[in-house]
Amino acid sequence: MRVAGNPTKQQLREECIVNDRWEAPLIKVQSLAYIVLQRPDVEQAARFFSDFGLLIDERTDSAVYLRGVSTAHQMMVIEKGAADIPRIGMLAEEADLETLAARFALPICQHSEALGGRYVRLEDPDGLVIEVCSGLKSLSPLPAQPPLPQWNGAGDNKVRVNQMARNPLRPAWVYKLGHTVRSVASMQASLNWYQQTLGMIVSDFQFLPGDPLPVVAFMRCDCGDKPVDHHTIAIGTAPLLGHMHSAFELDNLEELLIGNRWLADQGYSHSWGIGRHVQGSQIFDYWREPKGEVFEHYVDGDVFSAAEATGYHLFNSEAQHQWGPEITADVTGQNRPLQTLRSIARRLFTQDDITVGRLKRLLKAVNS
Repeated sequence: MRVAGNPTKQQLREECIVNDRWEAPLIKVQSLAYIVLQRPDVEQAARFFSDFGLLIDERTDSAVYLRGVSTAHQMMVIEKGAADIPRIGMLAEEADLETLAARFALPICQHSEALGGRYVRLEDPDGLVIEVCSGLKSLSPLPAQPPLPQWNGAGDNKVRVNQMARNPLRPAWVYKLGHTVRSVASMQASLNWYQQTLGMIVSDFQFLPGDPLPVVAFMRCDCGDKPVDHHTIAIGTAPLLGHMHSAFELDNLEELLIGNRWLADQGYSHSWGIGRHVQGSQIFDYWREPKGEVFEHYVDGDVFSAAEATGYHLFNSEAQHQWGPEITADVTGQNRPLQTLRSIARRLFTQDDITVGRLKRLLKAVNS
């Protein structure tokens, strides 16, 4: 029986009506590989992401391919088209492509020469295209970046002597694409699909008080004993459906601060930060690109093996960050009332997770 006051984590676990993982998934993806971004002005988008810290690796007649300092593979493709994020790529073993192709009677397709490798094209319950890939092209090493001056600690821990710490202001050096976060129509349908099809594990759930269906799920890849990012894909219930933000990892805090100053000096719109998240622990900084999507710089994120148990937590404004500025209206969508109201009006007549009661509890939690 529930005790008075806020439920315990054990009570949230017992009342939860969805699984935290699937024991025998079809395949197990390994990581997020790339995002495909469609923009009517490809060059404007490429300028933003160059200022954000990605590097233009290749251009074709139809797309711009961007990379980070890692040699693993490209991490963003910008195509000409109506503003959208229609596809993402995820890495898997070659044998997993064969499994997917056989299970769903799908072809194994060849990527462009720029990306390399092969993929199977899936769609999640909300229509997001997931290109499950293998054999993406490795990239040439970049010239070595000059190291940041050593850090002088407190007391006698001074390692930088007769040398000033002066780092040029420039775009941050992005290492990798870490995660993407999306609002979905049905948490249960999406969770079932990502767990059963791609083998993803929930690292942490967040709940509204009195509601056994999670309002947020942070999902990681299952790579066994190998530690992976706390979340690679996160899904949640929000008034506006679709992409909420995608995040790129930097090496250290000063890189994040340099990137913050550079983006501000270029006149881009700051969305939220700098602060430290609770779920995942990243130190974060959110920016809105010219067509309105949000992208995050982060450092110092948690990594888990498959053995780590799922966490169960209440959702409220304080559950999103340990320190830093309060969550902004730009992040919650409260500064876009007409767009939000139109979305809610459409969804109230469907069978998805947004109901009047749940919406009231969600708004109350966001502002608590």
